[in-house]
Amino acid sequence: MAPLLLGLTILLVGDSHVTFKNTLLATLPDELTRQGAKVISYGLCSSKPEDWVDEKPTNTCGSTMRVGVEPITLSMQPGDVPPNIPALLEKWHPNAVIVVFGDAMAGYGQKDMPTNWIDDQVHALVDQVGSTNCIWVGPTWGAYNPRYGKTDERTLQLAALLKKDVQPCHYIDSTTLMSRGHVETEDGIHLTTAEYQKWSAALSAQIIPLLVHKS
Repeated sequence: MAPLLLGLTILLVGDSHVTFKNTLLATLPDELTRQGAKVISYGLCSSKPEDWVDEKPTNTCGSTMRVGVEPITLSMQPGDVPPNIPALLEKWHPNAVIVVFGDAMAGYGQKDMPTNWIDDQVHALVDQVGSTNCIWVGPTWGAYNPRYGKTDERTLQLAALLKKDVQPCHYIDSTTLMSRGHVETEDGIHLTTAEYQKWSAALSAQIIPLLVHKS
């Protein structure tokens, strides 16, 4: 059987969940590549959608650029941050864009979720993606840690808002892919290597059927 995504170019961008060696970056591009796609991945730790639309913040916790299944190299240089979405679309001409954003803009630890601020930056990114096929991956479960303050309630609140805001992008609600209360993390937000592998497998099962007729 021929690979299902043969001929597709996929641009994958996101926050810390696609930046480090033990994250989705280590497994999701590999599975899409096995299905025949050319995958270009960019990760910027702690980034939000607005950081991929306007000027980037100072890179303080790492950024990554990976083509296909090449080795993952983390950059800690302050000025070494990915180009914005329009520049990436112009450079790679992808058939589809997959974005992984949510945790960094949820306002964990704050009394109220910054809904208007989230609306504005999500709409700005979606507008810049334009007519390119788009898949938005939302946050999955975590655990409370005073460092971040992530709670199940806020995660559900954010997922519901993103599902509405990201249209016409297809929204993947990661809270439906993993079991609440059973996702092991390193710090409340970032998953263990084994859990990232589970999340990646579940995402692949959702993403591939969405793209199979785009090649």
